Amino acid sequence: MANFYKPNTSSKALTKSIQQLRISGVDHFGSGISSDLNKVIFVSNALPGEFVEAEVVSGKGVASQANVLKIIEPSEQRTTPFCQHFEQCGGCQTQYCDAHAMLGYKQQAVDSMILHTTAIEAAKNKPIKKGSLSARRPKAAKSITIKDIVGQLPWEAAIHSEGQRYRYKTRLAVDARNPNDLRLGYRSRGSKNVFNLEACPILVDELAALIQPLQSVFQKLKQPNKIGHVSMVKGNDGVLVSIRIVKTLASNDIQLLTDFAQQQAISLFLETDSELINISDKSATLQYSPSPDIALDMHINDFVQVNNVVNQQMIKQAQDWLALEPNDSVLDLFCGIGNFSLPLAKHCKHVYGVEGVAKMVQRAQQNAHKNGLENCDFIQADLNEVKSLSKITQYQCNKVILDPSREGAKQTIDALPKLKPTHILYVSCNPATFSRDAAGLLQQNYRLVKIGLMDMFPQTSHTELMALFMRSDYLTDTNGD
Repeated sequence: MANFYKPNTSSKALTKSIQQLRISGVDHFGSGISSDLNKVIFVSNALPGEFVEAEVVSGKGVASQANVLKIIEPSEQRTTPFCQHFEQCGGCQTQYCDAHAMLGYKQQAVDSMILHTTAIEAAKNKPIKKGSLSARRPKAAKSITIKDIVGQLPWEAAIHSEGQRYRYKTRLAVDARNPNDLRLGYRSRGSKNVFNLEACPILVDELAALIQPLQSVFQKLKQPNKIGHVSMVKGNDGVLVSIRIVKTLASNDIQLLTDFAQQQAISLFLETDSELINISDKSATLQYSPSPDIALDMHINDFVQVNNVVNQQMIKQAQDWLALEPNDSVLDLFCGIGNFSLPLAKHCKHVYGVEGVAKMVQRAQQNAHKNGLENCDFIQADLNEVKSLSKITQYQCNKVILDPSREGAKQTIDALPKLKPTHILYVSCNPATFSRDAAGLLQQNYRLVKIGLMDMFPQTSHTELMALFMRSDYLTDTNGD
């Protein structure tokens, strides 16, 4: 069952005011920035150069939030949102801006964040604690930042895709509390309330085509209130749909859903806390291709990138940036089911994938065998634990890939000096934690040599990037300096 939004009834109400503001920039979430009131104000739906009327919400600290009420002077980059649900839906946040322009704004914001964060960390210049896994620095070492080393950041062209029909996986919420107003769709912007979805232009056609039929069959169910949400994913060879149930459905409802699966030619599961029940005559797995010559078996709850066009470009760029050679050994940390590991294994001597989730490790190894790759080994280990991290040096890999969650990879970064890889490729879904970790790599004598944004989620506040770090002494030897 979906969780529902409850308004904040705290007696400490926030102060609101209507102000006219000039927007000077954008942060990496895509929100406009103004400093007109002698403080930083983050303004949703606003673009650089615009003059807007906004409702400013004053909270604690030096920053405030604001929502645009009126665009007085619009930017040339402002566009009309293409989705009919844009004003209501919480899924896409920046359809009001040209996608290419928004990437440029985000790159400027990430650039500033990295330079600022590394400068702060360098100023701290904390001594290395005894027994730490961090690299040792000379006592008289100068505090350095990325700007000291490379001047301007070495930005490469961003990876991107079409802004519509790109999403291969989604989850729809269900609100069946009122039998006369059953809702299947997404959460409304700024709340947990579900609105009834009519269409979603960012979904691939096969998933978008299921929205109306799902709503029709749900209207016929006797017990729709026993459904929590619906997950859908498209693979190379079909569509998987999983319906999360909080209590066992009546047999008549199960039959309706079974008939629906046959009519739509999809695989359909009922998902409980403990199992997935296949009520269709289709396979429990789909194939997913991170590169044209690799096919991974995936289940409905496996983590896969939702934008396969960008994902394939990302894999190719990783291969190119790492400059893989036949004698290279690669350590793929946070490897999942082998999204990077298996395509890269075709271009190097060996790949060791490390992942914390046992089922993903098993699936990755199975996928390696299925694709005829015998130069892959997958290991389960918690990369947030020092004991696990201390073991990764045994694999003797000269190149490393990091693809952590939003929390970043601070502990892993601290452990890498013992391995002494020449190349570290960092894939990040959170520029803030990436900036922190980049500062750690600088202190360990690495240099940032390439960086680029990846628009995995067009029209949203998400910002993803890829960066290549190389060991300073390796660069010196290679360049002959």
